[in-house]
Amino acid sequence: ERAVMGLNVLIVDDSAVMRKILERSLRQARVQIDSVIEAGDGNEALQQLQAAVGIQVVFSDVNMPNMDGLEFLRQVRQNANLKNLHVIMVTTEGTEAKVMEALTLGAAGYIRKPFTPVQMQEALQRVVA
Repeated sequence: ERAVMGLNVLIVDDSAVMRKILERSLRQARVQIDSVIEAGDGNEALQQLQAAVGIQVVFSDVNMPNMDGLEFLRQVRQNANLKNLHVIMVTTEGTEAKVMEALTLGAAGYIRKPFTPVQMQEALQRVVA
């Protein structure tokens, strides 16, 4: 029997509290998680993606200082090495236009704050099924 490989996830949010909430919800979702790495903005996330091997899924906030989620997504999509990376946007109410833009840019989906572990699980299952 081959061991079930867990996911390596990157969580990008300028709020440390929100990153912890996202991680806790991830761990409650019935999806095997191997590692969770954090970044505080798009710049840091791009650095993490270069440094860490095997990240498959990114949960990225849309509104962040320095580099927001849309610019981060744009840069990921321009990088041939990251073409298989699934980026799921985490949005607050009132960012519908940005969600549509993110999907156009190639986001794998989105979840809205406040979210439940079930919503995170559904978002993950859509990309890893």
